[in-house]
Amino acid sequence: MNVVTLKNYELHDMATGCHLQDFDFSLAQGETCSISAEDADAAHLFTSALATLAYPISGRYIFLDAVLDFEQYQHLLEYKKQIGYFGPDAALVSNLTVRENLLLSRAYFENRLDLDLDDNVKDLCDAFDLTEKLDLRPTTLGPLDNRAAIITREITKPLKLFIMDSPEDLIGQPGFDFLVTRIEQKAATGIPLVLLCENNDLIERLTDRTVRIP
Repeated sequence: MNVVTLKNYELHDMATGCHLQDFDFSLAQGETCSISAEDADAAHLFTSALATLAYPISGRYIFLDAVLDFEQYQHLLEYKKQIGYFGPDAALVSNLTVRENLLLSRAYFENRLDLDLDDNVKDLCDAFDLTEKLDLRPTTLGPLDNRAAIITREITKPLKLFIMDSPEDLIGQPGFDFLVTRIEQKAATGIPLVLLCENNDLIERLTDRTVRIP
């Protein structure tokens, strides 16, 4: 069964002028793929669209057996919580602490404020040296700490799909090898992975085929 299917998809990015037209894509449970494209903007637009951050001009986005409705943002939230995205368009909420950012989705869907971080979140925070920074706001953190907090938030969602776009700046940083091991473990359970990366070792380690974006 396909976890994600894009049918006759058309996208246009006003900022870059990039235009993708009438293309199809699907990824089934247990599949992992890397993304290749001549135009870097096209590749980033594709991963952003897959994360439901870039809306289509036309076409259908099918997530499991649901056709997504982009007319109402609220309709997308149930699916966004199941899609992990780490890439240029991912960000933390600046007026919340790191801890609040990591709990935000759970607080919304569980309608509770008396929440604590799960053990798997705490493990990643320890690995990325974020534990002592949880009560700071993103504006007080350096770029790498912000990136580490974002990927911690995304990989610890109740995932059905994980998208990783340009993780190069974290390669070699404390916690990255631990993170990759966690991604491998999730992929082994059948969670599909999409990777856009220039690091061939990481591509070979995490993916089993390449999809070319026109």
